[in-house]
Amino acid sequence: MEHHVIWYLMGAIFFIGYAVIALEHHFHVNKSGTAIVMGVILWLMVNWAEDGSPEVGAALSHETQEIFAIVIFLLAAMTIVEILVHYKFFDWIQEKIIQRKLSQIKLFWLLGALTFVFSAFLDNLTTTLIMIQIGRKIYKNKDNFLIFTANTVIAANAGGAASPIGDVTTIMLWLAEKFTAVQILTVGILPAIATWSIPQYLMGKKIKVHEEAEAAHPDFDIVDDEKYKPHWPIIGIGMASFTFPVIANVSGLPPFLGLLAGVGILWIFIDSKSKNGDSHCKAGSITNCIQKTDISTLKFFIGILLAVGALSHIGILKELNNFIFGEGNIGRLIAGNVALGFISSILDNVPLVAAAIKMFPETVSASLWVLLAITAGTGGSILVVGSAAGVAAMGQVRELTFGYYLKKASIPAFFGYLAGVAVWYVYFMLIG
Repeated sequence: MEHHVIWYLMGAIFFIGYAVIALEHHFHVNKSGTAIVMGVILWLMVNWAEDGSPEVGAALSHETQEIFAIVIFLLAAMTIVEILVHYKFFDWIQEKIIQRKLSQIKLFWLLGALTFVFSAFLDNLTTTLIMIQIGRKIYKNKDNFLIFTANTVIAANAGGAASPIGDVTTIMLWLAEKFTAVQILTVGILPAIATWSIPQYLMGKKIKVHEEAEAAHPDFDIVDDEKYKPHWPIIGIGMASFTFPVIANVSGLPPFLGLLAGVGILWIFIDSKSKNGDSHCKAGSITNCIQKTDISTLKFFIGILLAVGALSHIGILKELNNFIFGEGNIGRLIAGNVALGFISSILDNVPLVAAAIKMFPETVSASLWVLLAITAGTGGSILVVGSAAGVAAMGQVRELTFGYYLKKASIPAFFGYLAGVAVWYVYFMLIG
């Protein structure tokens, strides 16, 4: 069969699979299963097109090594987050916020800032779910709670985009060595702050401040039982573990090794406490925490990365790159990154970034890769269905509909997105 016919068939399979993934709620088919089947079929077609060449096996082995690094990193991070949840770190934060008895506006800004910071080391999906649970205990006013929830999606996506471990797309770019931890933090932090703070300010104007007495100070019983108190040694080790990937990376080792070290240390510490009769530690064992992680999401990443790897190996992405970006003109690369952010408000950003990693010229500077992290990470905030955080928020809060978000949050998120790109561009023109 002609080579270009194989290309068309593989492209058609990818787009059909992508459509089924995007419409999973309509077809009632889990996107993880679709992604895995799509990835396997595309590699079978690659093998068929190249007549079972040994190079196909070698290329697939290389792809699986890259996938392994990402999946192990995410699994370790998700496990540590579950540990922090079990040992009451976020319950303690919720309690402290309520005790401060802040005004509605101060409360709104504090929760937004906490969301932004948390999502820099937790994934934005987990951060959104945690902050919504905190918000439920704090807000009694329905309108203020809905505005807070919509803003949480924006803040979570923005904070995660400026950290090497804050979003799966930044993790992918970091592990692919497109930028260092220092580069994403220094180049990305100001654009991320702009992307968050502009919508935060605009949506803050919609908060009903006269509802303060009813909404901000709910009844909240602080339980003195030891099992409901935060376990600070475990929390401290868990928080410190998020610095280990950076240390490993600086040392020339893969970042997932650092996070695995953190899980191992926590495992030993928790087991030792359990053997000493700590019943709370027995319930919060590493095994139990791993069982609570979203394994389905990891399978989705595996399938998508396999599919994109197949398209890259066969040469489709290279041709697509030449068509879109030509010889790597800076202006076209910037425009392409910005456009990709808008596309990510409709389509999942994981395959978009995975494709961009394979498509962009090797000579692209780290600053342009940071722009991709910012646009892909925050473009999904423009529409509520554009990010995992937004979809999760809709699932948790029934009143947060597509129409409500479009009316209340999409325009602020759009202005924030443009502000983030503008701040990045000024930095790029001044420093490069």
